[in-house]
Amino acid sequence: MTRTERRYGAGALLAAALGFVLFACAPFMVERDGHRVFNPAYLRFLDSSLRDGWQQPEAVLDALEIPEGAVAADVGAGSGYFTERLADRVGPAGLVYATDIQHEMIAALEHRVAERGLDNVRVVHAAFGDPTLPEACCDLVFFSSVYKEIDDRVDYMKKVALLLRPGARVAILEFRPGARGLGTPPADRLAPGQVTQELTDAGYELVATHDFLPREYLLVFALNGPAALSLDESSM
Repeated sequence: MTRTERRYGAGALLAAALGFVLFACAPFMVERDGHRVFNPAYLRFLDSSLRDGWQQPEAVLDALEIPEGAVAADVGAGSGYFTERLADRVGPAGLVYATDIQHEMIAALEHRVAERGLDNVRVVHAAFGDPTLPEACCDLVFFSSVYKEIDDRVDYMKKVALLLRPGARVAILEFRPGARGLGTPPADRLAPGQVTQELTDAGYELVATHDFLPREYLLVFALNGPAALSLDESSM
C-alpha cells in the first residue's frame, strides 16, 4: 500500500468514526420553533453514496414517469439530493421548486444550484404549515422523508391541492415501520395506511403504490373527482 493509499484509507476511517460518533450523540430529529424536524447536523449525510444503494433515487423517479418540460416541487428538499435529479428529468424546458424551512438547508440548496449550474431550479424558503408556492404551478409535488414532519397534515395537503395543475400528482416517499437500517426513528414513522387515510381526508385518491425499496414505500396520489372539479372551478 502506498503512502497516498494509506492517507486516504486513514481519512475514510476517520470520517466513518466521526459519523458513528455523530449518530450516537446527536438526535436524528430536533425541535425547531415548536416543530419536530430533521436535524441539520446530519446535512452532510444526505448526499452519502450509501443512500444511492438503499433509496435507489433513479428507480424512484422512473416509477413517477416525469415528462420533460414538467414543473415539480421538491418539498423539504434538504441538500438537493432529489432536486438535482428532478431537474435532470424535467430538462431545460421544465422547472423544479426546491423548498425547505430551515436556513441551513436553504444555504445548501443555493450552493448546489450555483455550483452545478441548475438553471431550472428555484430555491424557496418556505414556512411551517404553508407550501409557499404559486397556485396551479405544479405537475408533481414530491415529498422524500418529510411528510412525517408536517403538522396538521390534512390541512397542509389541502393547501398543496391549490398548487396542482390538472392531472398533477403528489408522491410521498417514507420509511416503512419495522424496516431495518438507519433512517427515520421508529417512533416517527408512518404506516402507509395512515398516510393514505390522511390524503383521502384532504381530497386525494391513491393511484399507485410502489414497494420495491428495502426501507421505504412510495405512494402516489391525485385529486379525486369532486376535489379536482372544485379546484378547476375555483381557478376560473
